[in-house]
Amino acid sequence: MSQKTKTRVAILLVISMLLSGCTQPTGLLEEPMPIDDVPGCMDENASNYNPHATVPDRSCTYPEPEPDVVLASQSEFCDDVNPHHCMLPFPAPAFLVNDGTTATGYRLHIPGEAIPDSGSIPSDEFHMINRLDGYSPSTQIFTTFESTPDVSGMADQYSIGDSLDPTHGTLLMNLDTGELLPHWVEIDMRSQDDEPTFVYIRTVRGLDHDASYGVAYRNLVDSEGNSIEGSDAFVALRDGLTTDSPQIESQRADYEELFTSLGEAGVDRSTLQASWFFHTASTASILQDMVTMRDDASQRLGDDGVGCNVTEVVEDYGEDNTTFRLIRGTFSTPQYMESDYPPAAMRRDASGSPEFIEFREVVFAILIPQILAEEGRSGSMTILGHGFMGDGDGMVLANRVFANMTGRVMIGTDWKGWSSDGDFDALTYSLINVEYFQHQQERHMQSIVNNLAMMRTFTGVCANLPEFQHEGTNLVDVSDVNYWGVSFGGLRGPALMSMVPEVDRGVLWVGGSSFTHQIERSTHYITFELLFTESIAYPSRNDRGIMIAAMQSLWDSTDAETFLPYHENGLEGLIQPFQMVYITSMNDFQVATLSCDRAVRTGGLANLEASAWHPWGVEVVSGPITGSGVAYFDGNFPEVPTGNLAGSLDYHSNAHGQLVPQPAAYTMAFDFLDTGVISDTCDGSCTFEGIWD
Repeated sequence: MSQKTKTRVAILLVISMLLSGCTQPTGLLEEPMPIDDVPGCMDENASNYNPHATVPDRSCTYPEPEPDVVLASQSEFCDDVNPHHCMLPFPAPAFLVNDGTTATGYRLHIPGEAIPDSGSIPSDEFHMINRLDGYSPSTQIFTTFESTPDVSGMADQYSIGDSLDPTHGTLLMNLDTGELLPHWVEIDMRSQDDEPTFVYIRTVRGLDHDASYGVAYRNLVDSEGNSIEGSDAFVALRDGLTTDSPQIESQRADYEELFTSLGEAGVDRSTLQASWFFHTASTASILQDMVTMRDDASQRLGDDGVGCNVTEVVEDYGEDNTTFRLIRGTFSTPQYMESDYPPAAMRRDASGSPEFIEFREVVFAILIPQILAEEGRSGSMTILGHGFMGDGDGMVLANRVFANMTGRVMIGTDWKGWSSDGDFDALTYSLINVEYFQHQQERHMQSIVNNLAMMRTFTGVCANLPEFQHEGTNLVDVSDVNYWGVSFGGLRGPALMSMVPEVDRGVLWVGGSSFTHQIERSTHYITFELLFTESIAYPSRNDRGIMIAAMQSLWDSTDAETFLPYHENGLEGLIQPFQMVYITSMNDFQVATLSCDRAVRTGGLANLEASAWHPWGVEVVSGPITGSGVAYFDGNFPEVPTGNLAGSLDYHSNAHGQLVPQPAAYTMAFDFLDTGVISDTCDGSCTFEGIWD
């Protein structure tokens, strides 16, 4: 071999070895890049250069490609899809963490850094929320855009069916089944000028538990007819553009699945301006604290309860010939709260589960009507559920005329959490630091246990108290206990009946479900709104709105909407079956009629044909209805505002408070408690003459 040939071979060998370490990710260059232009390849200044290595061991490092989209707003704690707020869109998928140990395969984790701080204190994470395996099935759904869309041609609360039109500007899809769900669209009526405006998708009932959902906004325009722009991050996900956000890139595969599902429903991907997915919590996860407390308390109480102590007996209370005997006292109850006085936290073990502390005494009031003593017979027992910031004693006294009219023994205790027993001040403080709402909800759960202990005690060890006796007759029949709840008592009734085996039938007056959907529509909100908006609290409307929505996951453990899907057959080990009738008032300024509509749809209840209102999607039955149902009454009161606004305080109590005294209404209610049948006591039309002007 000539020297010239040897030289050529040597050069080719060197080149081949160099090329083996200096290739593009997708293959060889058509024209080899000069070695000096390849960073890290034969470069003495490169960090990976090793002068002692053989040539094949010297690797070539290529620069990372520049992202298509550089995002101005990024955070390791936020969902970067919407730059307007750390927790938008809501409910944000970024806070769902994969977890193979849960029923859903997810765990909800919202770090404290993502939660808005109040003007007084930095926020920490919510331990009650982060124990869940998904978002609330009663969640609100909303996002924001750079400009506010014109929703005038979209489905509203009176045209819900329009949302199922294939061309509608918003979609809500069950990703597990492919079903498109009815809803309506609402612009935030509380928006402030210096912040983007929430655009809500309002669900018409509770969503399925442990299910995946997709949300889509498309073809939206503003009031001038200009197309609404999606956020840079969302457009990058939609159009397959790379970003410099690891958090966005980590969600890309999930978003691709979402876009595929929407495409199968006929959605043109290019028309989307916002879209996201979320997963709801399992029933067991929602009820884990409540069921742990109930089961532990039930075991400690046994079949008959522990004991009671009568502290006061008043004969002929009110001196109006309605009351034979008013009995006050206490009963022994398992306690899980560190203190009886709010704000106080629940004691929890190392796993985060509620932990028993001790037995404490809880107050009760029992009223025996005069008619039972006069006729020498016993009357069935009815538990009374009081209203917002009320108490059991006052509720029992207020119903003494009904007690005597129907021959019922009335019993009640306080609904701790929203009772007159210190909760007003605690609730006020919670508006400055919303973490304290956890303590209020823990008191709500303790109240369910209190009612369980009360009924176990008075159907057991205290069923034959001397104070119940008159001329050799026990005036109190504890063999059939039912429930009568008004306002807040109507909201919490399904939780009580689900958790207390002694009670399986109830009347729910002016109640509903999904607390956070109704609160901003209530005149009760006005009482606290000034403090909530102060600089020491949450001056940002968007912070307040997101906090209200997030707290639905707190309320779920006692919210009616959790239990209503199971009212007919129960859920083994978690929920016992029960029957109920909702009796509600049109244009209620305290508990929105819309919240009753939600409850009825969620429970699949029938609507009496004589009702003054037939909500969309609810079966209408001429009656009588055997089992659960609803009747709407109309006193011709002023109309409530449309949207998430509270009405005038001038009409605060009119529709809400004037319904119970109506003969057609209370006759329907007591007949149902006696028979389990809802009869048309309205003579074909459930209307009455309300007084309001």
